[in-house]
Amino acid sequence: MKNSCILGTLLSLFLLSNCKQENPLVDGKIEQTAWELVQMPTKLPGGTTFTLSFEAGTLFGQGPCNRYNATYNASGNELKVFGGIGRTNEDCPVNGELEKQYYNYLANVQIFGFKGEQLVLRTKEGDLVFKNIKFSSTLQ
Repeated sequence: MKNSCILGTLLSLFLLSNCKQENPLVDGKIEQTAWELVQMPTKLPGGTTFTLSFEAGTLFGQGPCNRYNATYNASGNELKVFGGIGRTNEDCPVNGELEKQYYNYLANVQIFGFKGEQLVLRTKEGDLVFKNIKFSSTLQ
């Protein structure tokens, strides 16, 4: 009986410890900020750049081939992208599939937050992680 109580207590503690969120995020504001992608759920080849900026309910950025934009709403730690992601239509034989994956992840972000100096956009497939860059309200 004593051994089963100890085993039950240890099992309960183990289950409770696994209930903690593995990667807790800190709340913060994203309005008038700019970012560069450093990690995504699929492999991000070296030298491939995606930027992302937030201003007045619009997100916009530049991928390896195309500029993009979308309407968003951020409330608490929830981020919703509305109406799909508009983009230019430049031919992109090398990174076209990678851009499609990025746009899909971005369109399906559920929550956002900060981990140190990084912005994390969390999707069901994994995290998009960005480093901060200088904000500009125009695409360069």
